[in-house]
Amino acid sequence: MKLRLKNLPLIVTLTVVAGPVGAISSSFAAAQGSQDSGAGVYKAKCATCHGQDGSGNTPVGKSLKVADLRSAEVQKKTDAELAQSVVEGKGNMPSFKSSTTEDEIHAVVMYVRSLAPKAGSDPKKHSGN
Repeated sequence: MKLRLKNLPLIVTLTVVAGPVGAISSSFAAAQGSQDSGAGVYKAKCATCHGQDGSGNTPVGKSLKVADLRSAEVQKKTDAELAQSVVEGKGNMPSFKSSTTEDEIHAVVMYVRSLAPKAGSDPKKHSGN
């Protein structure tokens, strides 16, 4: 069997093109998985006070005056600062150091990022405040 070298550039091109696409889709899948697991952690450990939408508009959240996680004040914090708040607690918020893994903390921080209002949207309009 003879190998035709004229097809070689096409094979190399397909490999180069397909490589990054595969990396992008696996990165997207990992990010999506992280957000999904973050949503589960958030629902189990955060929603009672911060609400499903992050507004803090819950009976417990109102009584403790919790932060609106959608606010610019919270969203401008670095991922490390948000993670530190989860690990150590802050104000009335308890520490979750002993009840969450590092992966769960990362996932919930990514989920909190997803709660930010879309451009041109006012979070106060969505919370009923």
